[in-house]
Amino acid sequence: MEEYVKSKLMQLSDKKYRDFSAKLIPNINNVLGVRLPALRKLAKELYRCKEFSVNEFILLKDDTYMELTMLQGLLIGLKKSTKEEFLYDISNYVPKINNWAVCDTFCNSLKLTNKYLSETFEFLQSYITSKDAYKLRFGVVMLLTYYITDDYIDRVLKILTNLSSKDYYAQMGIAWALSMCYVNYFDKTHKAVAASKLSKEIQKRTVRKVIESLRPSNAQKDFLRQYLNTFKD
Repeated sequence: MEEYVKSKLMQLSDKKYRDFSAKLIPNINNVLGVRLPALRKLAKELYRCKEFSVNEFILLKDDTYMELTMLQGLLIGLKKSTKEEFLYDISNYVPKINNWAVCDTFCNSLKLTNKYLSETFEFLQSYITSKDAYKLRFGVVMLLTYYITDDYIDRVLKILTNLSSKDYYAQMGIAWALSMCYVNYFDKTHKAVAASKLSKEIQKRTVRKVIESLRPSNAQKDFLRQYLNTFKD
């Protein structure tokens, strides 16, 4: 099973895409260069295969290729799991996350979160408070993917505006999440950010991401440019 999957990944690899991806992902030397749509298609094919054991495969401790790890995450996302199985699979997978690409792809695949919103939100709290950069990023990206809603925005803002990290990718995750809060709840988010003790680095990265977005109005962007000026030395 394992060797079969590796051979399929090798067939789907693209040298030019591998070289491109490797430049974007730090400290990783096991990228094959399989494009995400092809990886998603393979995950669906394996999931439908009666001879393939999804439960065995997702527990493999093999990080030969980054795409092998990503494939495990995609298969977890495809499983029709109970709440307990879903959270169990996530907890086993998160320690494998060692870069932003694996983290964000995994989070985006966990659509079953929408069925278990309350339970998953509580489950995420231990990751959001973690000192490990990628566990923290996982928790934060899960918030931005599933919880920027009327029901959760106040809780999400309270969490995000009290986070801190010296790690670049954790900071960027927090900034990304806050920028999406701005896009959807501009006034509420800015009030929370301005009153917070968030580091200057995170606030500046947040504001820049909002300004780069196409969704805020010109007036909102001008307002944030003025706010950004308050951080200049």
